[in-house]
Amino acid sequence: MKMNSILRWSLGVLSAMTVTAAASPTAASPANEKQYIGKIDDVNSAEHTVTVHGLVRHRTFDLGNNCAILRWDKTAAGIKDLRPGQKVTIGYQNINGVLAADRIEQNTKRYSGVVKSINPSQGQLVLRHWPRDQKFILAEDCKVMLHDQENGALDSIKPGDHVTVVYETPSGSDVVCQIAQTSLSFAGSIVAIDLPHRTISIEGTFGAKRFSLANDCSIVMHGRTDAPLMDLRPGQHLTVNYDQVNGVNVANRIAPAEGAHEAATAQANP
Repeated sequence: MKMNSILRWSLGVLSAMTVTAAASPTAASPANEKQYIGKIDDVNSAEHTVTVHGLVRHRTFDLGNNCAILRWDKTAAGIKDLRPGQKVTIGYQNINGVLAADRIEQNTKRYSGVVKSINPSQGQLVLRHWPRDQKFILAEDCKVMLHDQENGALDSIKPGDHVTVVYETPSGSDVVCQIAQTSLSFAGSIVAIDLPHRTISIEGTFGAKRFSLANDCSIVMHGRTDAPLMDLRPGQHLTVNYDQVNGVNVANRIAPAEGAHEAATAQANP
């Protein structure tokens, strides 16, 4: 018992000397630092310990007062941000059997797909990634990242959008921390369609753009997110989400522009 107390006291002293270096993004890790990767089983704030299970066994790590903890987005965090189910990488030193953690980094899980449905009020998101659908729960503080690293809101995400989500699995559920929809957008009217080559030309306020449709491009028409290319007609007012690849505008979503549906309904029902 006395030896164990001495080891834990040594851990605090060691943390003060070495963890400051680990917390700095430019500083080198201690020469004798080891790494352990696994999922968190238990977080004990009172004892300042974290239990993690890897491929074959569980390990409990003591966290020094200056142990660097980083979220999945590389921002500073605390022990309160660690939860069972998170996948982490732990940098630690083995001091006579005591596993002293220098740093803990949350590892990201990512999933890319097409938004089949999103319901922010119920915290639900369904992504389609052929050939199956994947259901997610939206975290209360879920972030939305738009193109040019701009912050957005959940109502910026629409069915048919191509997105990449960052998620974790506390208690076995897939909980989304961030949704990234980084495509550019362009609104205008169709002036030309080339069905064999899968291209369309759109005339906008400041000129025209030609788009090549990706194989998995979502065409949102008539309540569907997988409408056929033949549903597009010259004169339709659309918004195209696209990525620029070596000068080529690659469309990944095509949908009626905001207000276009209402205008068409008004004309049909004067």
